[in-house]
Amino acid sequence: MKDQSEIEKNNQDLLKRYELMVHQNRYLEKRVQEEAAKNKQMENLLIEQSRLAAMGGMVASIGHQWRQPLNNLSLLMHDLREVLEFGEMNEQYIDRFTRESMLQIKHMSRTINDFRKFYKPNREKTLFSVGDSIEEALSIFSISLKNHEIQVAFEYRGQQMAYGYPNEYSQVVLNVLTNARDAFVQKNISHRKLSIKISETGEFVTAEFIDNAGGIEPILLKKVFEPYFTTRENGTGLGLYITKLILEKMNGSISVENTSDGARFSLSVPKITAAMKQELVSV
Repeated sequence: MKDQSEIEKNNQDLLKRYELMVHQNRYLEKRVQEEAAKNKQMENLLIEQSRLAAMGGMVASIGHQWRQPLNNLSLLMHDLREVLEFGEMNEQYIDRFTRESMLQIKHMSRTINDFRKFYKPNREKTLFSVGDSIEEALSIFSISLKNHEIQVAFEYRGQQMAYGYPNEYSQVVLNVLTNARDAFVQKNISHRKLSIKISETGEFVTAEFIDNAGGIEPILLKKVFEPYFTTRENGTGLGLYITKLILEKMNGSISVENTSDGARFSLSVPKITAAMKQELVSV
């Protein structure tokens, strides 16, 4: 009788321990989910902060890009007054004046549209041209590249289509371009050259950005994508880390290696077939 009561007591103790373990596991699962949600929210916040930081440079770039067309419009207005004063106004002059003025206005409008498109994040993945997204980033960054005497050779052939977030991809390209520009300036490189090449495999489209800025210290190669790691005096250490986050969000990746006279950054994003397979597996 005593043995039976002891067995029942032991069973009750085991049941209580089991219930406690189940309760603890549920609590731990909830905490893990909460922490995962916090980390995702933090990542999204960092990406948005990176976008806002890039906007500052883009606003300055817009100012530079608008300076020339505004000057041209000013000259056209001045010429119009002189033509009017000397009685030389005719239909041919009006047509030329209108045509040249509209060209300048369209150039300014295109600059604003590029800016707006970059700032507006994509909510859903879509099929996009890697080459077109790179062209958009280069268009926004062209003045900065020119001011720092960086020659860009872009081998753009065909429409290599990827699956992801095109505006975010343009932001990634801007981050890589900014990194290359800063490396040229920091190391005081002459004859600055940056080449961009696009290739594809059965599953991925890869864009390579190859510079002649002297490369990265071998001991630092594995750290360049870590948060807050930077070798620049006023750097935040977030640019390449954000780049990595965005590409991974698209099931892509980024890698870097040294060449004989610089560094090669490779950005890979999945094609529509590979991306769909990955998402179907995760559902």
